Amino acid sequence: MICSVFKQRRRVDGEIKEAVSWSGRLRMPWETTVSTIALNTTDKRFALQKLGRIAEEREKEHNGIIPPKPVREAAERSLVDLMTEFLVELESRRRTPRTIKKYRTILRKLFERCRWVKIQDVTTRSFCQWRNQCGLSGKTTNDLLSCAKKFFDWLEGQRMLMANPLKYVERVDTRGKAQYRRALSHEDVCKLLAVAPPLRRVIYMTAVYTGLRRRELNQLRWGDLHLDEVKPFVCAPASITKNKKEANLPLRPEVVESLRSIRPTDVAPFQWVFHDEVPRVRTLQKDLEKAGISFMDATGRRLDFHALRATFCTLLALSGVPLNEAMQLMRHSDPKLTMKVYTDAAQLDLSAALAALPSIPMFQRNAV
Repeated sequence: MICSVFKQRRRVDGEIKEAVSWSGRLRMPWETTVSTIALNTTDKRFALQKLGRIAEEREKEHNGIIPPKPVREAAERSLVDLMTEFLVELESRRRTPRTIKKYRTILRKLFERCRWVKIQDVTTRSFCQWRNQCGLSGKTTNDLLSCAKKFFDWLEGQRMLMANPLKYVERVDTRGKAQYRRALSHEDVCKLLAVAPPLRRVIYMTAVYTGLRRRELNQLRWGDLHLDEVKPFVCAPASITKNKKEANLPLRPEVVESLRSIRPTDVAPFQWVFHDEVPRVRTLQKDLEKAGISFMDATGRRLDFHALRATFCTLLALSGVPLNEAMQLMRHSDPKLTMKVYTDAAQLDLSAALAALPSIPMFQRNAV
């Protein structure tokens, strides 16, 4: 073990000058390198005492008597302060502003509702007690739990937390619950397009036949649309897609025709196509009402703008498109998303599928 104090020396203009304050050299028996510690005192006796306390603290940490220093320091800070550092980390990792805003909103609400101020307030029991009484849906509480776990996993990875306090909290089982949204039928799509104003008609048609999300449509530029190619397509740049991968999606003739109808004659490639024109839920709800389509069905499933993406996936399934091709068009990496989340099973013609099976002739038993 090495534990001694000294004063730093350096050569200035040919002369050796000694520092005013004392520093310390410290290496514990289990360490391989010597640490140089600034003790920030001019009193040698006080410097030795201070270095001794640091050595004692390291020994207690090594023997598990006290938590490591980063953990103790984090325990003194507020969760909001730690969350701010977490959000800065997300920003440096190039996460989208929308994702950062989601974490900020959800974590603040969770801290307030569970009455968590510091790390020591966070317990499995306090979260479960709040979840049992909050009255929120299982999907919502699962989303809150997922964000909280990622935050505490980050604290653990930064060595500011010994273990994630929510690690063993299980998600609410939402199986058997009705899905949040439903898909439009082909007939409903035709009704909606018939009553929608010209620009919104183009937006709805583009969404239904490409599966592009609201944000992706809002971020499209005319240079991303290749309408005059032999096989027209839209190139969704990696900067606007959810999975941060460029996607080239083929366009149907009716979509190409509708997009050409709104393209200005002197348009520049960098100009927006639908910027801030993609309708929000209230506007869509009015168009649905005008078309005679209920916004919410008997089971409580809604028709928001994202339902047009589910409509695209459901139409692919109804048209017999192979799963692998449907996944490529939907830009899914998990077939469960394509088959279970975005395909509206209520619209599948199960009777027709059963009728497609080969028939089995009835054999009569020979009379004795």
